[in-house]
Amino acid sequence: MRILLLILCCSGMLGICSCSSYKAKKQEALLNFPELGTVIKTSGDMWYSASEQVGVPNWSVLKVDVKQLPFNRTSYLAYAKYMQQAGKINSISYNDSLPYKPKYLRLQLLDRLGITQLLNNDAHDDLRSYVSNDDTYKLVTGLNITIPETEMPSFLQAEAIQLQKDNYGNIQLVIINGEFERRYFFSELHVFGYQYAHFCWGEDQYHNMIIENLISEDQKCPKGTHLKASKVNGGRSYLKF
Repeated sequence: MRILLLILCCSGMLGICSCSSYKAKKQEALLNFPELGTVIKTSGDMWYSASEQVGVPNWSVLKVDVKQLPFNRTSYLAYAKYMQQAGKINSISYNDSLPYKPKYLRLQLLDRLGITQLLNNDAHDDLRSYVSNDDTYKLVTGLNITIPETEMPSFLQAEAIQLQKDNYGNIQLVIINGEFERRYFFSELHVFGYQYAHFCWGEDQYHNMIIENLISEDQKCPKGTHLKASKVNGGRSYLKF
């Protein structure tokens, strides 16, 4: 009887530890957002979804578009939940019944064709080989952020917005207005959501596996291309990068 009681106690403790570990991972997933222009591995279940940043493609500068969007009930709930869980002060009020809605910014990568060509060059052979093994790898193409109201004009009226890397390889968002440049690390911004693109796989004339398209979450791969690289021509074993 004592042995049985000991086993039950140990099982209960393991269950508590497992639950605590799960909650910790859930909390971390809700607070950590990937950076724009990076490759992530997505995972999720009925309780939460998470992403793990696994790599940064070899780019020097990427063009970025910015749009100002009004909060709706869904986007504001995501923002408010992030601020609460991050222990930050929520300075944006929202009332669905009022005509005025506070705004947030959506940053999006431009020139998906150019990015696709970049990912297919020789410098990314290892990256393509790596991400072709699992269709849960994605490219982060958009971020939802909030900034102080006083900084909105510099984003919306910018001559150019770019992603650049500093001397240490850290990603910076660069706002360019004439000779004036303002640089942000993503840790300085309130990021509360992101969008990503799937890889659509095909092959070139030499039967080498390549990325044919980058598509949004709600799109399907064009005819002749596949989300799973293994489906390209039946997953021929001699396909190589």
